[in-house]
Parts: sequence; C-alpha cells; structure tokens
Amino acid sequence: MRTWKNRQKGVTQVEFTLIALAVLLVIFSIIEFALYFYSIQMANEVTRRAARLATVCYIADRDDIATLSSVEGIYPPGFSSDDLSISYLDENGDKVDVRAFVPVTAGPEVLNPIFATIRFVKAEADYTFQFMMLSLLINAVGASPEFQTILPAESLGVLRPEDGLGSIEDC
Repeated sequence: MRTWKNRQKGVTQVEFTLIALAVLLVIFSIIEFALYFYSIQMANEVTRRAARLATVCYIADRDDIATLSSVEGIYPPGFSSDDLSISYLDENGDKVDVRAFVPVTAGPEVLNPIFATIRFVKAEADYTFQFMMLSLLINAVGASPEFQTILPAESLGVLRPEDGLGSIEDC
C-alpha cells in the first residue's frame, strides 16, 4: 500500500492543472464570444445611427457624421471612422454622385437636380472582429456579416417649402 501511495504523489496536482486549464479555456471562450456578439451589435448600431443622422444632416456634412460623439462613442473594438461610409441612393437604389456638394462651389442649378434624385441614404460598415485570447491559440478572426442600414431620405438638412422640393438656397 505504501509504494502505491508514493506513486500517486503529485497526481492530484496534475489532474487539477489539466481541469483548471480546461475550465479557464471555457471561461475565456465565453468572454470572447460575448465580446464578439457585443461588437457585432455595436457595429450594426453605428450604421443605424449614421444613416439616421445622414437623413437629416446636409449632404456636405456626410464625412463629419462618423466623428460625431453619438456615433463615435459606440464604436466596437478595432473600429474607426474610416470603416464607415455613407452614400446617397436614387429611387432604383443606384448611388448618386454627391461630390458637387463638397466643397460647395457649384450653384443651385447644379445642386438642385442632384438633390432631387436622392431618395435613400445608406450607411455601411466594413468591420472584422479580431479575437484576443483565441487568436493566440488558433489565430481566430470573427467573420462579420455585412453591416448596412438604408433609410428614406428626409430633409437632408434642407428646409423644403410646402409647394415642392425646395432648393439648396433655402438652408
């Protein structure tokens, strides 16, 4: 019996180490996946807020929307303002070229026809989640869905008279 006891010395330490390693791996995996799902939801919320702001802000201010505190304050880890893009769509869903709005050098005769074709605003986010702990073990990168929000264009920052579309000069 005594030789059997001597051979068993340290077995509990090895067993504890193996079990503790497995439990810690499960706990950190749960935390990582919770952060992943949180980040995915925040990237989706960023596009929703940016699209909402773009529907009511002037077109020339579209590049500033990504840096507003109400949008920038909810960026998930690894997200930057370069990952967010805002575009304006016509009634068919095709992009409208709004480069004439920044800087505003064009007159109303150029801007009004462009403004009249805009029916929707689209905000898109290009985001890929990078796992921290799992990437050390298996170089894991979280696949992200396509984040985009499309909303109908509202005022686009221009007050419109009751009788029609209005003009850029009415701002």
